[in-house]
Amino acid sequence: MAEIAVLHYQPGHSPLHRLDPRFKLLLMIGYIAALFSGEWLHWGTITILLLLASIYSGLRPATFRRELKVFAVLALVIGISNFFTEVQAGRQAALYSASAAAWRFLLIVWLGILFTAVTDPTELHAVIYWLLKPVPGVPAGRIAAHAALSLVIIPLLLDGVHEIREARKARGIELQRNPIVKLKSLMNPLMEKLLLQMEELALALESRNFEETALHSSFTLSRKDILYFVVCAFPILMLEIVHIYF
Repeated sequence: MAEIAVLHYQPGHSPLHRLDPRFKLLLMIGYIAALFSGEWLHWGTITILLLLASIYSGLRPATFRRELKVFAVLALVIGISNFFTEVQAGRQAALYSASAAAWRFLLIVWLGILFTAVTDPTELHAVIYWLLKPVPGVPAGRIAAHAALSLVIIPLLLDGVHEIREARKARGIELQRNPIVKLKSLMNPLMEKLLLQMEELALALESRNFEETALHSSFTLSRKDILYFVVCAFPILMLEIVHIYF
């Protein structure tokens, strides 16, 4: 059975894969901040940059186009809700608000997919622990471990949905028109499968003496990392300067 690739780590040798994970996290935060601080110029530029980054890192949206339909539907729902919220200010303003909200949502999803595709969960564990360790009173190891495990659990959930959907098609359950029956036939096996996978994951971590503060990756900052970071951050910095002064 073919596995879906959305929100999965995809090993590779592109500059984004080899980039220091601290820079990856900073870039994602910076891009998300730019999405909410700017307007059409920001969104259009980030769209082009994400397209180039996806092509350069070998990310192929065609492999999970079915799953992207879900995010497209969510973007449509967000846009419609924003339209009716702002319709009192005028139809043109409401349409602008709806388009902006939907576009931002899709770009944030795109950022998340790209980040998870080029970032190993162990790297995320290490970088979050590195960032939070100096902060007093913050359980850096626990937060870092939960963030890293989320990159493992979410793909497991999506894989479970995919497998159950294929099994339902093979048994003709997809032809069932009753939405309650369809939902029940999906949720019951999904929850059972997810709980079993969580139990297997917990046993695997326990057998390996997993510790929240035990890091399995180290940071080696190089000149190439700094150069790639500057190249990726420079367009956003210029957009912010244009937005502030012009």
